[in-house]
Amino acid sequence: MIGRPAITAMVFSLVVSAGSLRAQTPAQQNSTDQAIQSLELHVKMYPQDFAGYDGLGAAFLQKGRETGDADYYERAKTALAKSLDLDSSDPAAYSAMTHMAVACMAEHRFRDALAWAQRALALGSGDPSPWAIAGDALADMGEYDAAAAAYANLENPLASEEEQRGLSFERESRLSSLELVAGHTQKALDLMRSAVHTAIQTRMSSENIAWSEYQLGEELFQAGDYAAAEKADRAALEEYPSYYRASGGLAKALAAQGRLDEAAESYRKAIAVVPFPEYAAALGDIDSKLGRTEQAQKEYELVGFIGRLSEINQEIHNRDLAYFYADHDIKLDQALLLARKELEVRRDIYTWDVLAWALYKNNQLQEAADAIAHALQPGSADALIFFHAGMIQERLGNASMAKTFLQRALDLSPQFNVRHAESARAALAGLQALEAQSASAAPGEVSHAR
Repeated sequence: MIGRPAITAMVFSLVVSAGSLRAQTPAQQNSTDQAIQSLELHVKMYPQDFAGYDGLGAAFLQKGRETGDADYYERAKTALAKSLDLDSSDPAAYSAMTHMAVACMAEHRFRDALAWAQRALALGSGDPSPWAIAGDALADMGEYDAAAAAYANLENPLASEEEQRGLSFERESRLSSLELVAGHTQKALDLMRSAVHTAIQTRMSSENIAWSEYQLGEELFQAGDYAAAEKADRAALEEYPSYYRASGGLAKALAAQGRLDEAAESYRKAIAVVPFPEYAAALGDIDSKLGRTEQAQKEYELVGFIGRLSEINQEIHNRDLAYFYADHDIKLDQALLLARKELEVRRDIYTWDVLAWALYKNNQLQEAADAIAHALQPGSADALIFFHAGMIQERLGNASMAKTFLQRALDLSPQFNVRHAESARAALAGLQALEAQSASAAPGEVSHAR
């Protein structure tokens, strides 16, 4: 979903096979490519080493995160399957099973991811880390209470102090996302700040530190603190300069502060590393707002191109494309079809929100109201969801509810979206004007009756 915090972003990044659109830094190419080459040589020399194939699978997963190339996830699954063919009963096989769960998450096969995580836990290795993937899968399926229970298991009193800090990071960063979904913004921020502190103090990898700072930036943006969000994203980029998510987060924070040219440049940097549809769509919106209509159209065309590059892309970008089509009033039938298809596998509040918006744009208003109720049910404090709810209620003629939701969106995050913040203010002003006209007309009507 465009512009939303990603619960599982630390474990994997949604991927695209973008061919020449991809870019890598030399450091990324060197370290990960060298690891892959070394492990490929190792398993060639020792073809019965199940741990070697597991390590190769993990390296392919890392390469997929770095490049956004879905092919590496397929290669990871092949290596991991070989590892499990060699030995799936040894407690050490939990690692390959956990990595297989991560690969399934990347392809939005959430139930498969949950099943692999549960198999890893059933081996009894004593490592609680598969609970993280189990919780991630449950969260994407909208089973938030079960996800919280899974994350609560990310502890091990017998582990070393360093391992306990690592588990604390995993637990706090994920619980932070759940608190955000539940509308407990300050608690979410406190947990995420603690996770950032842990990542830095324990000298985790640059990628993990950058992810935690980026995620903090996402939560700060959602709370309407754009300057602090910018600071967090810049800290992430200082730690890991090629981190595309931080470039995208920074662009969003800059746009909210009215610095559109800077925002456009930051989105371009993100797209140059991994061309996510959401970044191309956001860049197009900025170009459109700046009057660069021809350039905006090119960015919008890129959105659909990326989403259709491969069969995997068509699966993992259903929600992104559904939202883009509905939001820009194009291919509305397709938007609704994709949103419904996504809901079959992913039932979190953001999928319900996209479905509601697609239904609204297709003028199926009561169904839209029912869908947005699911998005609001956990108590989410999300300005874009509030905006969608307000517009749906306005179209239904429920002026009071519409005003309430629109005001909540603007109170929470006054510049929550480049396109829609102004629309929210305009709609709210229109409703207030109608209310004022109605109030002033009432006494005259009574007087006339006398």
